[in-house]
Amino acid sequence: MSEGVVAKSLDVIQKVQRARRLYRLAALLGSSTALIVLLICFLGLLIVVALIPYLIFGKEENMAYQASASSWGWMEPAYIDTDGSAYAWPLPTITRITSTFGQRDIGEGAETHKGIDIANGAANTELQPIYATAAGTVVIAGAAEGYGQVVRIEHEGDLVSIYGHLDSHMEVSVGDTVQKGQRIGRVGAGKVGRSTGPHLHFEIRKRGVAVNPLDYVKPPNAEQNMPLELSYRPLRTEAVMQYLTAKKSALADPEILAMIDKAGKSQNVDPHFLIAITGQEQSFVPSNKLHADLIIRNPWNVFGCWCSGKGAELTTEESALIAAKTIVKLSQSRPATVDPIYWLVSRDNPHGYYAEHMGWWIGVKAFYKALLE
Repeated sequence: MSEGVVAKSLDVIQKVQRARRLYRLAALLGSSTALIVLLICFLGLLIVVALIPYLIFGKEENMAYQASASSWGWMEPAYIDTDGSAYAWPLPTITRITSTFGQRDIGEGAETHKGIDIANGAANTELQPIYATAAGTVVIAGAAEGYGQVVRIEHEGDLVSIYGHLDSHMEVSVGDTVQKGQRIGRVGAGKVGRSTGPHLHFEIRKRGVAVNPLDYVKPPNAEQNMPLELSYRPLRTEAVMQYLTAKKSALADPEILAMIDKAGKSQNVDPHFLIAITGQEQSFVPSNKLHADLIIRNPWNVFGCWCSGKGAELTTEESALIAAKTIVKLSQSRPATVDPIYWLVSRDNPHGYYAEHMGWWIGVKAFYKALLE
């Protein structure tokens, strides 16, 4: 038999075998048992699809913060000393912060302010006593460039505290071991060092790097209006611009960010938190979104919505200010064990709630963490 005949025979056999398999499959599908099995699989698929939102987001009533589960971790300031107690505020008679940590301009161009300034007018600030924020060893007590008279103390945990613009009469010397809350000197009178008037310049350095002192200390009664976790910190404009630009947000505009920072600062609300809310409310307002030019004027949906009524008549600066004031109002009366963001939507909040959906706080918190990182 020739090779051509053999090849054709094999081809015929393969086609017959495929036809038989298709016939068996058709017969199986035509049986009542197969139909039942297919129906059960189809119903199971429908059930899974219906449950996906609950599997991802959970029931709304189960989105409440469980105080017993954990603290709010990364949001919680590091104001617990190595001895387990809080760091001490260095100037107990004054709680007013006149200049914050970060970028500033005091008339000599933009500069990085490595600490905070504490003052309350010359008459109420000059010669006020200053106390060590934690136990440690004095390594500088005297004149230093820029600071005028300064005390520098090294603490456990690679932490250093610096107290600048002091009176020349020091109450500690280099090499002294001091205790937390021990008096170390007084605020200088007049202009001491590079300053515009009497104040305490207070710095915290961690492993040699200046960090925001308000992450370690808080003024007496600091939480009377706002939780420290959500309190004002200078907006990191460059980093936030990069974040928003990557999301193609219409908010990625230095002028808009300056308005948000100004509103946050006026109410002691972190502008990063205000921006995080726009992420939850309006997905940071994508620039290609319909009416984006109108939405950016009220991305917090104050007065209910950007699209109608009073909410449609606001500027970005006005809506940011109202949103900040709302956060301050809703932050009152918070139990110490409750997450400060969850409290803004808690139905137990006697001052109201920011959003209808209980899951709002989860999204805002995630955006807030991303913006701070």
